[in-house]
Amino acid sequence: NSTNGGKTTQRKKKLKTFARYLEIEAWKRPETRDIEPVLRGIGEACKQINRIVQRAQTDDLYGAAVGPDGVTPLDENVQGEVQQKLDVVCNMIMLKQFCGCGDVISAVASEEEDSYRCCSDVMGDNAFSSGDYVAVFDPIDGSKNIDASLPVGTIFGIYKTTPGTTPDQKTFLQKGNEMIAAGYCLYSATTILVLTTGSGVDGFTLDPDKGAFLHTHEDIRIPAAGPIYSFNEANFHD
Repeated sequence: NSTNGGKTTQRKKKLKTFARYLEIEAWKRPETRDIEPVLRGIGEACKQINRIVQRAQTDDLYGAAVGPDGVTPLDENVQGEVQQKLDVVCNMIMLKQFCGCGDVISAVASEEEDSYRCCSDVMGDNAFSSGDYVAVFDPIDGSKNIDASLPVGTIFGIYKTTPGTTPDQKTFLQKGNEMIAAGYCLYSATTILVLTTGSGVDGFTLDPDKGAFLHTHEDIRIPAAGPIYSFNEANFHD
């Protein structure tokens, strides 16, 4: 800390930005260069969603989403959950960011929609139909938690398509270990973006002053031993 004119200022750590991290990774691992603009877009989407989550109460974004008549609730999502207003808004942000990042992503699949969509449909332009990758995501997992000021998050993954083919349902049902990149954004007391491109896991914390994600967690690993062990066994019998 330092004092300036009677005011105490907090010194900032010298940390790499998310954008700089992606540049370095693309130089070290050329196979990630194609998706660098997509990952940048995800960072921007997370910042937008973070602002929306913080304003949900004041901007009347709580509660179930309704149709054009202002009364009838929208259809349930693929998990059988009633769509919330936040779900709809954040879903559009993620769709536009994935599909609007150039000729990288050709199709997307969201938990909020019944089937995958081609980016040419999302953007309303056939110029966005090319791309060697597809993206899957849940735009705002746990949106009902907002009412109680509990954490919510965005989950995403990127798969590579088979060269010379048009994405279909099988493209989106590849194994998890075939993902090119995956991660999540957690919106809580701090906003954190966690990412892997297949070579370790790193975390980035949103600096509200700079409006940028900073590299705060390097090479994240599960401890070899710890006081807590937890898992989700909801689908154990499926």
